[in-house]
Amino acid sequence: MKKNKLILPKSHLSWTQLNCWETSKKRYRKEYFECASKLDTKYLRFGKGIAEMIDNGTYKKLLPYLIVYKETEYEIRTDICGVPILAYIDDYDPDVNLFREKKTGKIPWTQARVIKHGQLLLYATALKHDERVGKIPDHCHLDWIETAEGPVDVQDFWRQNERAVKVTGKIESFKREFDEREIKKMEQRIVKAANEISKAYKLFLEEI
Repeated sequence: MKKNKLILPKSHLSWTQLNCWETSKKRYRKEYFECASKLDTKYLRFGKGIAEMIDNGTYKKLLPYLIVYKETEYEIRTDICGVPILAYIDDYDPDVNLFREKKTGKIPWTQARVIKHGQLLLYATALKHDERVGKIPDHCHLDWIETAEGPVDVQDFWRQNERAVKVTGKIESFKREFDEREIKKMEQRIVKAANEISKAYKLFLEEI
């Protein structure tokens, strides 16, 4: 029996899309079906700024103790059980098949929160299906870069109440191990979401 072809608003599924669909289908429809503006806050912009510093190697003065593997913004384009996937891993060591994910924010990460965080599991699954790698990493690390808010350093009196996001210098790393059973569950999760998105998108296209 021939399977229905997936029709997705993007040519691939990513962690951002998967997480958005599972947490708020209404927001997914607005952002990906209707091309509305995506969520944008100073915290997200700050996190992107740190990622850019890591990618171009200028992070060392600000975060001298941060561990970064040799490949930054490691791109994976693969197919997971018929679903095209695009992933960018913060940093990856192809010699040992290990990766690290960086997170900024003032809310502390815990080991339990790291284990529940599906992004790490999706990346491990993508590495399994990537033709360059083809196997599950034994583990990864999530590095929490703590941030805090402080006054903006400006002279204008009308901006004195503004607050900027800054790093505190604290970095906490969590090890996250993987096993085949949870990889299988992520594969099923990806296929389920992709088919739901495709079905909803086909209906959306029929209505416009």
